[in-house]
Amino acid sequence: MAALLFERAFPGSQITLVESSEVGTIGVGEGSTPALKAFFGALGISEADWMPRCNATYKSGIRFTGWSGAPGFEGYFHPFLTHFDRDHIKALEHNSKLRRAGVDVHAHPDLFCYSYYLADRRLCPATPRSFPFSVQYGYHFSAGLLAAYLREVALARGVVCHDARISSVDQDADGDVTHVTTNDGQVLAADFFVDCSGFASVIAKKALGAGWRSYGDALFNDTAVTIATPREPILSSQTTSTALRHGWAWRIPQQDRVGNGYVFSSKYCSPEDAERELRAHLGLGPEDGEARTVPFKSGRLETFWNRNTLAVGLSQGFLEPLEATALALVQLTLVRFVKAFGEGGGANAQAHLFNQEIAAAFDGVKDYIHTHFITSDRRDTPYWRDCAANGAAVSPRLRAVLETWFAGGDLAETLNAVGLDRHYKLNSWLYILSGMGVYPPHESLRPPRAEELQAVPLDSIRGFFECCSLNHVEQARALENLAAGQPPMAGMAGGMTQAEAMASLLGLGFASSGHR
Repeated sequence: MAALLFERAFPGSQITLVESSEVGTIGVGEGSTPALKAFFGALGISEADWMPRCNATYKSGIRFTGWSGAPGFEGYFHPFLTHFDRDHIKALEHNSKLRRAGVDVHAHPDLFCYSYYLADRRLCPATPRSFPFSVQYGYHFSAGLLAAYLREVALARGVVCHDARISSVDQDADGDVTHVTTNDGQVLAADFFVDCSGFASVIAKKALGAGWRSYGDALFNDTAVTIATPREPILSSQTTSTALRHGWAWRIPQQDRVGNGYVFSSKYCSPEDAERELRAHLGLGPEDGEARTVPFKSGRLETFWNRNTLAVGLSQGFLEPLEATALALVQLTLVRFVKAFGEGGGANAQAHLFNQEIAAAFDGVKDYIHTHFITSDRRDTPYWRDCAANGAAVSPRLRAVLETWFAGGDLAETLNAVGLDRHYKLNSWLYILSGMGVYPPHESLRPPRAEELQAVPLDSIRGFFECCSLNHVEQARALENLAAGQPPMAGMAGGMTQAEAMASLLGLGFASSGHR
């Protein structure tokens, strides 16, 4: 992804990629946010080309189940926002304020978002030209197949690829990296280096000594066990996240299989017990499917752009994939770097501002993920009891948001004041706090007055969504169309040109840089 974006953003530069075929990709199934659609559009990569090659499916959002035991709030959907959902968000905000004030009104978020309606009916979120609204969506796909596909595209566009591993990093007297040496003896010099070496972080952390900020005090999970299962008979358009005894399990539908994984804390559960629990959750026997265990550490580097090196991906940090933010953070890092480098040419001031922005993005995502655990009412295991009692790890920013919610205050105002609306907007905070049932107990609620009920016309919202859904086809049919070289549905808009998409993504143009 970095090589392809830099090839487009810095024309005339020589881009060299060092990637070892001996190092596999991590994970069984990957999910994205709508940012990936915009990113690929800027690179001139079409859905019709990459999706069939990577067994990809469309994604309308994430379904959370088992996180809350509050009656009526046992599950909820975190959708991608559509343009016409803004009015529905206002309706949800209105009802959530009434519910927090002790009024018995409908305040579960699912009814207020169109993407939930699509996912519930297994409809493809892509829309025809005649549909007047834009529907945001992400994807599910095979990470390994996508990596291979992007490498193929990079080679075709002039990126030089070496199948090797970095064995040593050399620096000059000032600390800048001058060249790297591979395990097969190649010496590669460059003006700028991008460290995508994964958890090893061989340049940014090992060579340049970037500090590490752990999120372990707030996020207990440090291990995942993964198992792939056969394809679903009817393809879903949602990721499913199910809370289990010592963490949570993901379910990611792809065209050829389903990716499953259990993210847990090794302090409370062994990998063997976690595998048994995941198999029971999936209805699998001991020999059904191969399990893989992946340890990880939640946290981030203190510095991402350090001298003439940029850390990207797992080398810059990691957060458990509860909200599928890994690729979104990669894209944010790359796009903001291109913009900052184009404006300042690598000046220290630009690097400092860039590092602050990316650090704030990681910290903001951490706070949002932490909200799932701190607001859950599960108390069935020591793991969940300790999550609930972990108030000391709540950041001051998140504490302000939660206090505003419980006090019935203006959530949008607080989110803006503390800066937690930069990565997750008001709608996402309403979805999680409403969806988890963070409200007064039902027995304490009073009946609504007539004017309170009339303020939000629930039947009208349902009817509107029902009519809009007629513009969509089932997920399986859309994918069949793509595989046949056709748009997912007839009459789809062509979208922006590649140049327009790149300008929209980056916000500026670049002249030839001449860098390597």
